[in-house]
Amino acid sequence: MQEKHTVYRSILCSLFFVLLIVPLSSLALDELDLLQFIQRTFDNYPELSLADIELERARQELPKAESQLGFLLGGKAGYSRDLSFIGTPSDTFTAGGELSRTLDSGERILLSATYRREDNSGGAVFRGYPNPSNNIGIDFQFRKPLKKGAGNPEYNQNLIIAGKQVEIAVANRREQRMRVAQRVIDRFYAALFTHYRLESGQRAIERALRLKRYIAKKAELGLAERKDQLQAEARLRTEEASYRSLELLQKQQRVALNQLLGKPWDNPVLLLEDLEMFPVSTSDIDAFLEEAIAYSPALQRGRGRLKIAEATIERQRDLRKDRLDLVLAAGVRNLSGDTGIDYVDKSDLAGGVSLEFQRALDHRGFDAALYQAQLEREQILKEMDNLRYQLRYQIAGLVAEIQENRDVLHSYRQRLQSERVKYQESERLYRDARIETSLLIQHEAEFQVAELAFQQQRVELLKRYATLALLRGRLVP
Repeated sequence: MQEKHTVYRSILCSLFFVLLIVPLSSLALDELDLLQFIQRTFDNYPELSLADIELERARQELPKAESQLGFLLGGKAGYSRDLSFIGTPSDTFTAGGELSRTLDSGERILLSATYRREDNSGGAVFRGYPNPSNNIGIDFQFRKPLKKGAGNPEYNQNLIIAGKQVEIAVANRREQRMRVAQRVIDRFYAALFTHYRLESGQRAIERALRLKRYIAKKAELGLAERKDQLQAEARLRTEEASYRSLELLQKQQRVALNQLLGKPWDNPVLLLEDLEMFPVSTSDIDAFLEEAIAYSPALQRGRGRLKIAEATIERQRDLRKDRLDLVLAAGVRNLSGDTGIDYVDKSDLAGGVSLEFQRALDHRGFDAALYQAQLEREQILKEMDNLRYQLRYQIAGLVAEIQENRDVLHSYRQRLQSERVKYQESERLYRDARIETSLLIQHEAEFQVAELAFQQQRVELLKRYATLALLRGRLVP
Protein backbone atom coordinates (compact mmCIF):
# COMPACT_ATOMS: atom_id res chain seq x y z
CA MET A 1 0.00 0.00 0.00
CA GLN A 2 2.84 2.37 0.85
CA GLU A 3 4.42 1.77 -2.57
CA LYS A 4 1.09 2.39 -4.24
CA HIS A 5 0.68 5.75 -2.51
CA THR A 6 4.22 6.73 -3.47
CA VAL A 7 3.49 6.10 -7.15
CA TYR A 8 0.17 7.95 -6.83
CA ARG A 9 1.90 10.97 -5.30
CA SER A 10 4.55 11.00 -8.05
CA ILE A 11 1.88 10.98 -10.76
CA LEU A 12 -0.08 13.77 -9.11
CA CYS A 13 2.99 15.97 -8.67
CA SER A 14 3.85 15.55 -12.33
CA LEU A 15 0.33 16.48 -13.36
CA PHE A 16 0.30 19.58 -11.22
CA PHE A 17 3.65 20.70 -12.53
CA VAL A 18 2.38 20.47 -16.12
CA LEU A 19 -1.21 21.56 -15.61
CA LEU A 20 -0.68 24.81 -13.81
CA ILE A 21 -4.00 26.63 -13.68
CA VAL A 22 -5.28 24.17 -16.29
CA PRO A 23 -8.63 22.33 -16.06
CA LEU A 24 -7.94 18.61 -16.09
CA SER A 25 -10.62 18.09 -18.74
CA SER A 26 -8.87 20.42 -21.19
CA LEU A 27 -6.41 19.24 -23.79
CA ALA A 28 -5.48 22.52 -25.51
CA LEU A 29 -2.61 24.19 -23.70
CA ASP A 30 -0.67 27.46 -24.06
CA GLU A 31 2.90 26.91 -22.84
CA LEU A 32 4.42 30.31 -22.06
CA ASP A 33 7.42 31.58 -20.17
CA LEU A 34 7.44 35.17 -18.92
CA LEU A 35 8.85 36.73 -22.11
CA GLN A 36 6.41 34.81 -24.29
CA PHE A 37 3.53 35.74 -22.00
CA ILE A 38 4.44 39.42 -22.21
CA GLN A 39 4.70 39.32 -26.01
CA ARG A 40 1.41 37.43 -26.32
CA THR A 41 -0.21 40.06 -24.10
CA PHE A 42 1.15 42.85 -26.29
CA ASP A 43 -0.26 41.12 -29.36
CA ASN A 44 -3.76 40.72 -27.93
CA TYR A 45 -4.41 43.16 -25.08
CA PRO A 46 -6.98 45.75 -26.28
CA GLU A 47 -5.70 48.57 -24.03
CA LEU A 48 -2.42 48.79 -25.95
CA SER A 49 -4.14 49.71 -29.21
CA LEU A 50 -5.01 53.10 -27.69
CA ALA A 51 -1.31 53.96 -27.45
CA ASP A 52 -0.85 52.95 -31.10
CA ILE A 53 -3.63 55.37 -32.08
CA GLU A 54 -2.00 58.14 -30.04
CA LEU A 55 1.32 57.47 -31.78
CA GLU A 56 -0.28 57.60 -35.22
CA ARG A 57 -1.97 60.90 -34.33
CA ALA A 58 1.37 62.35 -33.26
CA ARG A 59 2.96 61.29 -36.53
CA GLN A 60 0.45 63.42 -38.42
CA GLU A 61 1.88 66.54 -36.78
CA LEU A 62 4.95 66.39 -39.03
CA PRO A 63 3.10 66.74 -42.37
CA LYS A 64 1.02 69.48 -40.73
CA ALA A 65 4.21 71.38 -39.92
CA GLU A 66 5.74 70.73 -43.35
CA SER A 67 2.58 71.98 -45.05
CA GLN A 68 3.43 75.52 -43.90
CA LEU A 69 5.78 75.70 -46.89
CA GLY A 70 3.13 74.58 -49.33
CA PHE A 71 1.78 76.79 -52.09
CA LEU A 72 -1.33 78.87 -51.42
CA LEU A 73 -3.72 79.60 -54.26
CA GLY A 74 -6.26 82.36 -53.98
CA GLY A 75 -8.68 84.18 -56.21
CA LYS A 76 -11.57 86.62 -56.24
CA ALA A 77 -14.07 88.13 -58.67
CA GLY A 78 -16.82 90.73 -58.39
CA TYR A 79 -19.05 93.28 -59.98
CA SER A 80 -19.95 96.77 -58.77
CA ARG A 81 -21.93 99.84 -60.00
CA ASP A 82 -20.95 103.26 -58.74
CA LEU A 83 -20.29 106.83 -59.83
CA SER A 84 -16.96 107.53 -61.45
CA PHE A 85 -14.86 110.44 -60.25
CA ILE A 86 -16.53 112.67 -62.87
CA GLY A 87 -19.99 111.76 -61.62
CA THR A 88 -21.11 109.38 -64.35
CA PRO A 89 -22.47 105.87 -63.68
CA SER A 90 -19.76 103.20 -63.96
CA ASP A 91 -20.03 99.42 -64.13
CA THR A 92 -16.94 97.59 -62.99
CA PHE A 93 -16.01 93.92 -63.15
CA THR A 94 -12.85 92.66 -61.43
CA ALA A 95 -11.16 89.27 -61.23
CA GLY A 96 -7.83 88.21 -59.82
CA GLY A 97 -5.79 85.33 -58.55
CA GLU A 98 -2.55 84.77 -56.69
CA LEU A 99 -0.10 81.99 -55.92
CA SER A 100 2.16 82.36 -52.90
CA ARG A 101 4.63 80.35 -50.88
CA THR A 102 6.79 80.86 -47.81
CA LEU A 103 10.32 79.47 -48.13
CA ASP A 104 12.07 77.55 -45.34
CA SER A 105 14.46 80.52 -45.01
CA GLY A 106 11.53 82.82 -44.15
CA GLU A 107 11.24 84.70 -47.44
CA ARG A 108 7.84 84.85 -49.11
CA ILE A 109 7.15 84.94 -52.84
CA LEU A 110 3.86 86.01 -54.42
CA LEU A 111 2.72 85.85 -58.01
CA SER A 112 -0.57 87.60 -58.75
CA ALA A 113 -2.66 88.59 -61.76
CA THR A 114 -5.65 91.00 -61.91
CA TYR A 115 -8.17 91.96 -64.55
CA ARG A 116 -10.44 95.03 -64.35
CA ARG A 117 -13.08 96.05 -66.88
CA GLU A 118 -14.75 99.44 -66.40
CA ASP A 119 -17.68 100.73 -68.47
CA ASN A 120 -18.77 104.35 -67.97
CA SER A 121 -22.31 104.99 -69.21
CA GLY A 122 -21.63 108.71 -69.71
CA GLY A 123 -18.74 108.14 -72.08
CA ALA A 124 -14.99 108.17 -71.68
CA VAL A 125 -13.55 109.59 -68.49
CA PHE A 126 -11.40 111.91 -70.61
CA ARG A 127 -10.49 112.26 -74.25
CA GLY A 128 -8.35 109.42 -75.55
CA TYR A 129 -9.15 107.05 -72.63
CA PRO A 130 -10.89 103.84 -73.75
CA ASN A 131 -14.45 103.15 -72.74
CA PRO A 132 -15.00 100.38 -71.78
CA SER A 133 -11.42 99.90 -70.57
CA ASN A 134 -9.56 96.70 -69.84
CA ASN A 135 -6.76 96.75 -67.25
CA ILE A 136 -4.49 93.72 -66.77
CA GLY A 137 -1.73 93.52 -64.18
CA ILE A 138 0.77 90.75 -63.46
CA ASP A 139 2.98 91.14 -60.38
CA PHE A 140 5.76 89.26 -58.68
CA GLN A 141 6.60 90.15 -55.07
CA PHE A 142 9.50 89.01 -52.90
CA ARG A 143 9.34 89.69 -49.15
CA LYS A 144 12.40 89.17 -46.96
CA PRO A 145 12.06 89.46 -43.17
CA LEU A 146 15.01 91.27 -41.63
CA LYS A 147 14.02 90.89 -37.98
CA LYS A 148 10.86 89.02 -36.95
CA GLY A 149 10.52 85.87 -39.04
CA ALA A 150 14.12 85.92 -40.31
CA GLY A 151 15.18 82.32 -40.91
CA ASN A 152 11.56 81.17 -40.50
CA PRO A 153 11.85 80.18 -36.82
CA GLU A 154 8.15 79.34 -36.59
CA TYR A 155 8.45 76.68 -39.29
CA ASN A 156 11.75 75.29 -38.00
CA GLN A 157 10.60 75.15 -34.40
CA ASN A 158 7.28 73.60 -35.42
CA LEU A 159 9.25 70.86 -37.18
CA ILE A 160 11.17 70.23 -33.96
CA ILE A 161 7.97 70.21 -31.92
CA ALA A 162 6.25 67.81 -34.33
CA GLY A 163 9.21 65.42 -34.23
CA LYS A 164 9.40 65.53 -30.45
CA GLN A 165 5.67 64.92 -30.13
CA VAL A 166 6.26 61.64 -31.96
CA GLU A 167 9.04 60.82 -29.49
CA ILE A 168 6.71 61.61 -26.59
CA ALA A 169 4.02 59.38 -28.08
CA VAL A 170 6.59 56.59 -28.48
CA ALA A 171 7.60 57.08 -24.83
CA ASN A 172 3.94 57.02 -23.74
CA ARG A 173 3.44 53.80 -25.70
CA ARG A 174 6.51 52.23 -24.11
CA GLU A 175 5.41 53.36 -20.66
CA GLN A 176 1.98 51.80 -21.16
CA ARG A 177 3.59 48.57 -22.35
CA MET A 178 5.83 48.61 -19.27
CA ARG A 179 2.80 49.02 -17.02
CA VAL A 180 1.14 46.07 -18.72
CA ALA A 181 4.38 44.08 -18.49
CA GLN A 182 4.59 44.80 -14.76
CA ARG A 183 0.99 43.64 -14.44
CA VAL A 184 1.97 40.45 -16.25
CA ILE A 185 4.94 39.94 -13.91
CA ASP A 186 2.75 40.36 -10.82
CA ARG A 187 0.04 37.99 -12.05
CA PHE A 188 2.49 35.50 -13.57
CA TYR A 189 4.45 34.95 -10.37
CA ALA A 190 1.37 35.08 -8.16
CA ALA A 191 -0.10 32.25 -10.23
CA LEU A 192 3.23 30.40 -10.16
CA PHE A 193 3.35 30.57 -6.36
CA THR A 194 -0.26 29.37 -6.19
CA HIS A 195 0.85 26.40 -8.28
CA TYR A 196 3.58 25.57 -5.77
CA ARG A 197 1.10 25.95 -2.91
CA LEU A 198 -1.25 23.54 -4.64
CA GLU A 199 1.58 21.04 -5.13
CA SER A 200 2.49 21.37 -1.46
CA GLY A 201 -1.17 21.08 -0.45
CA GLN A 202 -1.58 17.93 -2.49
CA ARG A 203 1.44 16.36 -0.84
CA ALA A 204 0.10 17.39 2.58
CA ILE A 205 -3.24 15.72 1.77
CA GLU A 206 -1.40 12.54 0.76
CA ARG A 207 0.57 12.57 4.00
CA ALA A 208 -2.60 13.17 6.02
CA LEU A 209 -4.36 10.33 4.19
CA ARG A 210 -1.41 8.03 4.81
CA LEU A 211 -1.42 8.93 8.49
CA LYS A 212 -5.18 8.45 8.79
CA ARG A 213 -5.01 5.00 7.21
CA TYR A 214 -2.06 4.02 9.36
CA ILE A 215 -3.88 5.04 12.54
CA ALA A 216 -7.03 3.24 11.37
CA LYS A 217 -5.04 0.00 10.99
CA LYS A 218 -3.54 0.47 14.44
CA ALA A 219 -7.01 1.12 15.86
CA GLU A 220 -8.21 -2.16 14.44
CA LEU A 221 -5.45 -3.84 16.41
CA GLY A 222 -6.28 -1.80 19.50
CA LEU A 223 -3.00 0.10 19.33
CA ALA A 224 -4.35 3.60 18.64
CA GLU A 225 -6.50 5.86 20.75
CA ARG A 226 -9.60 7.72 19.65
CA LYS A 227 -7.86 11.09 19.99
CA ASP A 228 -5.22 9.99 17.48
CA GLN A 229 -7.91 9.21 14.93
CA LEU A 230 -9.59 12.57 15.57
CA GLN A 231 -6.30 14.44 15.19
CA ALA A 232 -5.54 12.70 11.91
CA GLU A 233 -9.06 13.37 10.62
CA ALA A 234 -8.86 17.04 11.61
CA ARG A 235 -5.50 17.38 9.88
CA LEU A 236 -6.88 15.86 6.69
CA ARG A 237 -9.98 18.08 6.69
CA THR A 238 -7.84 21.18 7.30
CA GLU A 239 -5.60 20.39 4.36
CA GLU A 240 -8.57 19.62 2.10
CA ALA A 241 -10.27 22.92 3.01
CA SER A 242 -7.05 24.82 2.37
CA TYR A 243 -6.65 23.05 -0.96
CA ARG A 244 -10.19 23.96 -2.06
CA SER A 245 -9.51 27.58 -1.14
CA LEU A 246 -6.37 27.50 -3.28
CA GLU A 247 -8.35 26.02 -6.17
CA LEU A 248 -10.71 29.00 -6.01
CA LEU A 249 -7.74 31.39 -6.00
CA GLN A 250 -6.29 29.50 -8.95
CA LYS A 251 -9.48 29.97 -10.97
CA GLN A 252 -9.48 33.69 -10.22
CA GLN A 253 -5.86 33.94 -11.33
CA ARG A 254 -6.62 31.99 -14.50
CA VAL A 255 -9.30 34.55 -15.38
CA ALA A 256 -6.86 37.42 -14.72
CA LEU A 257 -4.14 35.84 -16.88
CA ASN A 258 -6.51 35.15 -19.76
CA GLN A 259 -7.72 38.75 -19.57
CA LEU A 260 -4.16 39.81 -20.38
CA LEU A 261 -3.90 37.29 -23.19
CA GLY A 262 -7.27 38.25 -24.66
CA LYS A 263 -8.38 34.62 -24.40
CA PRO A 264 -11.56 32.99 -23.01
CA TRP A 265 -11.66 33.13 -19.22
CA ASP A 266 -11.12 29.37 -18.82
CA ASN A 267 -8.36 29.03 -21.43
CA PRO A 268 -5.68 26.62 -20.08
CA VAL A 269 -2.22 28.12 -19.59
CA LEU A 270 1.07 26.49 -18.67
CA LEU A 271 3.46 28.91 -16.97
CA LEU A 272 7.11 28.03 -17.45
CA GLU A 273 9.67 29.17 -14.88
CA ASP A 274 12.28 30.07 -17.50
CA LEU A 275 14.01 33.37 -16.68
CA GLU A 276 17.65 34.43 -16.94
CA MET A 277 19.36 34.61 -13.54
CA PHE A 278 22.30 37.00 -14.08
CA PRO A 279 24.98 38.04 -11.58
CA VAL A 280 23.98 41.06 -9.51
CA SER A 281 26.22 43.07 -7.20
CA THR A 282 26.53 46.63 -5.95
CA SER A 283 29.30 47.24 -8.48
CA ASP A 284 26.71 46.73 -11.23
CA ILE A 285 24.41 49.52 -10.04
CA ASP A 286 25.94 52.24 -12.23
CA ALA A 287 25.81 50.04 -15.34
CA PHE A 288 22.21 49.04 -14.61
CA LEU A 289 21.31 52.67 -13.97
CA GLU A 290 22.84 53.78 -17.26
CA GLU A 291 20.74 51.20 -19.11
CA ALA A 292 17.62 52.19 -17.19
CA ILE A 293 18.13 55.91 -17.89
CA ALA A 294 18.61 55.26 -21.60
CA TYR A 295 15.46 53.12 -21.70
CA SER A 296 13.20 54.99 -19.26
CA PRO A 297 9.99 56.16 -21.01
CA ALA A 298 9.55 58.94 -18.46
CA LEU A 299 13.03 60.33 -19.19
CA GLN A 300 12.52 59.89 -22.93
CA ARG A 301 9.31 61.87 -22.63
CA GLY A 302 11.14 64.47 -20.55
CA ARG A 303 13.81 64.87 -23.21
CA GLY A 304 11.12 65.40 -25.83
CA ARG A 305 9.28 67.92 -23.64
CA LEU A 306 12.58 69.74 -23.03
CA LYS A 307 13.18 70.15 -26.77
CA ILE A 308 9.62 71.38 -27.22
CA ALA A 309 10.08 73.93 -24.43
CA GLU A 310 13.33 75.16 -26.01
CA ALA A 311 11.63 75.42 -29.40
CA THR A 312 8.78 77.38 -27.79
CA ILE A 313 11.31 79.75 -26.20
CA GLU A 314 12.91 80.42 -29.59
CA ARG A 315 9.52 81.00 -31.15
CA GLN A 316 8.47 83.41 -28.41
CA ARG A 317 11.73 85.33 -28.74
CA ASP A 318 11.08 85.78 -32.42
CA LEU A 319 7.50 86.90 -31.83
CA ARG A 320 8.76 89.64 -29.51
CA LYS A 321 10.93 91.20 -32.22
CA ASP A 322 9.88 94.18 -34.35
CA ARG A 323 8.78 93.45 -37.87
CA LEU A 324 11.07 94.86 -40.58
CA ASP A 325 10.55 93.47 -44.07
CA LEU A 326 12.25 94.29 -47.33
CA VAL A 327 9.76 94.06 -50.19
CA LEU A 328 10.77 93.88 -53.84
CA ALA A 329 8.08 94.04 -56.54
CA ALA A 330 8.08 93.77 -60.34
CA GLY A 331 5.25 93.46 -62.81
CA VAL A 332 3.62 94.17 -66.14
CA ARG A 333 0.66 96.49 -66.83
CA ASN A 334 -1.64 96.53 -69.86
CA LEU A 335 -4.46 98.95 -70.80
CA SER A 336 -6.69 98.26 -73.79
CA GLY A 337 -10.00 99.40 -75.23
CA ASP A 338 -11.76 101.52 -77.86
CA THR A 339 -11.46 105.30 -77.43
CA GLY A 340 -14.03 106.04 -80.15
CA ILE A 341 -11.26 107.33 -82.37
CA ASP A 342 -8.75 104.54 -82.15
CA TYR A 343 -8.11 101.28 -80.35
CA VAL A 344 -5.64 101.50 -77.47
CA ASP A 345 -3.39 98.60 -76.40
CA LYS A 346 -0.51 99.77 -74.19
CA SER A 347 1.86 97.75 -71.99
CA ASP A 348 4.70 98.70 -69.67
CA LEU A 349 6.79 97.42 -66.83
CA ALA A 350 6.20 98.25 -63.16
CA GLY A 351 8.27 97.68 -60.04
CA GLY A 352 9.40 99.02 -56.72
CA VAL A 353 11.24 98.46 -53.46
CA SER A 354 10.04 99.26 -49.94
CA LEU A 355 10.66 98.69 -46.27
CA GLU A 356 7.77 97.75 -43.95
CA PHE A 357 8.06 98.26 -40.20
CA GLN A 358 5.80 97.25 -37.33
CA ARG A 359 6.39 97.46 -33.59
CA ALA A 360 4.24 96.39 -30.64
CA LEU A 361 4.04 99.14 -28.04
CA ASP A 362 2.99 96.74 -25.25
CA HIS A 363 5.38 93.80 -24.79
CA ARG A 364 3.82 92.40 -21.62
CA GLY A 365 2.01 89.59 -23.42
CA PHE A 366 5.17 88.54 -25.28
CA ASP A 367 7.30 88.77 -22.13
CA ALA A 368 4.81 86.68 -20.12
CA ALA A 369 4.66 83.99 -22.80
CA LEU A 370 8.47 83.87 -23.00
CA TYR A 371 8.78 83.65 -19.21
CA GLN A 372 6.21 80.84 -19.11
CA ALA A 373 8.21 78.88 -21.66
CA GLN A 374 11.41 79.40 -19.66
CA LEU A 375 9.65 78.24 -16.48
CA GLU A 376 8.37 75.18 -18.33
CA ARG A 377 11.94 74.33 -19.36
CA GLU A 378 13.21 74.74 -15.80
CA GLN A 379 10.38 72.58 -14.45
CA ILE A 380 11.13 69.79 -16.93
CA LEU A 381 14.83 69.82 -16.00
CA LYS A 382 13.96 69.47 -12.31
CA GLU A 383 11.47 66.68 -13.06
CA MET A 384 14.12 64.80 -15.03
CA ASP A 385 16.63 65.20 -12.19
CA ASN A 386 14.03 63.78 -9.81
CA LEU A 387 13.31 60.87 -12.17
CA ARG A 388 16.99 59.99 -12.36
CA TYR A 389 17.22 60.27 -8.56
CA GLN A 390 14.22 57.96 -8.05
CA LEU A 391 15.48 55.52 -10.67
CA ARG A 392 18.88 55.26 -9.01
CA TYR A 393 17.32 54.31 -5.69
CA GLN A 394 14.90 51.92 -7.38
CA ILE A 395 17.77 50.12 -9.13
CA ALA A 396 19.93 50.12 -6.00
CA GLY A 397 17.00 48.84 -3.96
CA LEU A 398 16.34 45.98 -6.36
CA VAL A 399 20.02 45.02 -6.41
CA ALA A 400 20.12 44.98 -2.60
CA GLU A 401 16.88 43.01 -2.43
CA ILE A 402 18.14 40.43 -4.94
CA GLN A 403 21.38 39.96 -3.01
CA GLU A 404 19.52 39.61 0.27
CA ASN A 405 16.88 37.41 -1.36
CA ARG A 406 19.58 35.02 -2.59
CA ASP A 407 21.10 34.77 0.89
CA VAL A 408 17.67 34.26 2.44
CA LEU A 409 16.86 31.63 -0.16
CA HIS A 410 20.01 29.75 0.77
CA SER A 411 18.97 29.86 4.44
CA TYR A 412 15.46 28.69 3.61
CA ARG A 413 16.91 25.83 1.54
CA GLN A 414 18.93 24.71 4.55
CA ARG A 415 15.89 25.07 6.79
CA LEU A 416 13.80 23.03 4.37
CA GLN A 417 16.39 20.28 4.35
CA SER A 418 16.46 20.26 8.15
CA GLU A 419 12.67 20.19 8.40
CA ARG A 420 12.51 17.36 5.88
CA VAL A 421 15.00 15.30 7.85
CA LYS A 422 13.19 16.12 11.09
CA TYR A 423 9.82 15.08 9.68
CA GLN A 424 11.21 11.86 8.23
CA GLU A 425 12.78 11.06 11.60
CA SER A 426 9.51 11.87 13.38
CA GLU A 427 7.64 9.62 10.99
CA ARG A 428 10.08 6.76 11.75
CA LEU A 429 9.78 7.34 15.50
CA TYR A 430 6.00 7.48 15.26
CA ARG A 431 5.91 4.07 13.57
CA ASP A 432 8.03 2.80 16.44
CA ALA A 433 5.44 4.33 18.84
CA ARG A 434 8.07 6.56 20.38
CA ILE A 435 6.32 9.98 19.79
CA GLU A 436 2.74 11.22 19.96
CA THR A 437 0.51 11.78 16.95
CA SER A 438 0.23 15.47 17.77
CA LEU A 439 4.00 15.88 17.61
CA LEU A 440 4.16 14.13 14.24
CA ILE A 441 1.43 16.42 12.89
CA GLN A 442 3.28 19.43 14.27
CA HIS A 443 6.53 18.40 12.58
CA GLU A 444 4.70 17.73 9.33
CA ALA A 445 3.11 21.19 9.46
CA GLU A 446 6.51 22.78 10.14
CA PHE A 447 7.96 20.90 7.17
CA GLN A 448 5.12 22.17 4.95
CA VAL A 449 5.62 25.76 6.15
CA ALA A 450 9.35 25.55 5.39
CA GLU A 451 8.58 24.14 1.94
CA LEU A 452 6.18 26.96 1.12
CA ALA A 453 8.53 29.60 2.54
CA PHE A 454 11.33 28.29 0.33
CA GLN A 455 9.12 28.38 -2.78
CA GLN A 456 7.89 31.85 -1.89
CA GLN A 457 11.46 33.13 -1.68
CA ARG A 458 12.24 31.53 -5.06
CA VAL A 459 9.24 33.23 -6.66
CA GLU A 460 10.08 36.56 -5.04
CA LEU A 461 13.64 36.31 -6.36
CA LEU A 462 12.40 35.56 -9.88
CA LYS A 463 9.98 38.47 -9.66
CA ARG A 464 12.73 40.88 -8.59
CA TYR A 465 14.97 39.69 -11.42
CA ALA A 466 12.09 40.28 -13.85
CA THR A 467 11.44 43.78 -12.51
CA LEU A 468 15.13 44.69 -12.81
CA ALA A 469 15.21 43.32 -16.35
CA LEU A 470 12.08 45.35 -17.15
CA LEU A 471 13.68 48.59 -15.94
CA ARG A 472 16.80 47.86 -18.03
CA GLY A 473 14.71 47.40 -21.15
CA ARG A 474 15.32 43.66 -21.44
CA LEU A 475 11.65 42.56 -21.39
CA VAL A 476 9.88 45.25 -23.42
CA PRO A 477 11.41 46.43 -26.72
